[in-house]
Amino acid sequence: MTQLRRCLSFDGKPEIVHPAAGMAHATEILDWEQLDMMADGYTPDFVEIYHEFLEQTPSLLEALDAYLAAGDLAKTCELAHKIKGSSANFGFVGVTTPLVQLESTARDTGTLTGGSALVQAARRNFLTIREEVHAQRGI
Repeated sequence: MTQLRRCLSFDGKPEIVHPAAGMAHATEILDWEQLDMMADGYTPDFVEIYHEFLEQTPSLLEALDAYLAAGDLAKTCELAHKIKGSSANFGFVGVTTPLVQLESTARDTGTLTGGSALVQAARRNFLTIREEVHAQRGI
């Protein structure tokens, strides 16, 4: 299994790096190897689960925004952890990384400082990745 690659910048335009390009780009937001490994030939069962992930994640990110706005540390951390885990399974590094930062900040400082920007980055990256996977894999 490949290690999830780190997304080091959330400010610029995200860059999708394909497996043939290797690890040369620090702003990678999608781990194609992880996605392809999970897909196991892009079986109908995988496609169904993947589409459920695509359908549920936007509303989960909206709920995460609501918990942040309410200042609910516990619910924010719980939901960020859930989204982070499912995103990691599919190789959506650009979603996983900002949510790791959100969890770390909340755990280390007991605050949600910078949380909204991190959720915005996760949402923006999710949309970019979703489009790229559709364009490259047809799902």
